Amino acid sequence: MVSNGTMVTVVADRLGQRGYRLTGPRQQVLGAVLGRESPFTAQEIVDELATRGVGRATVFRTLDLLTRLGVLNRIHADDRLHRYTVCDEGHHDHLVCRACGEVAEATSPRLEAAVRQAAQESNFRPLGHSLEIYGICRSCQGAS
Repeated sequence: MVSNGTMVTVVADRLGQRGYRLTGPRQQVLGAVLGRESPFTAQEIVDELATRGVGRATVFRTLDLLTRLGVLNRIHADDRLHRYTVCDEGHHDHLVCRACGEVAEATSPRLEAAVRQAAQESNFRPLGHSLEIYGICRSCQGAS
């Protein structure tokens, strides 16, 4: 397992390579999100960092930046609220539990082939995709 401090350093390097500075507030947002193992909302980060002087706009802008850089993925768990999850580099899709909100990364060569095939059949040149599959996780299935 990579430590939170190491992850901040890796992301800081990625920010620098793309011309972004690691400001104090950005570093605080990074520290708050990179240690999380479950999905979180922007408001949770705003609430956590408010006492440290990090503003709401800074949190939202930093989350958007981290999403563009591929550090976070925005999960559209329902119509009212987005959640974020820390992601490994490289493309993957997500399995989202409707009962507990758990998000798991899913990588499937067959699924990726099906996506490419669907695009090709529609004479469409994809630039990327994001797929979220909603259902009930194994733990919640056992609980019901």
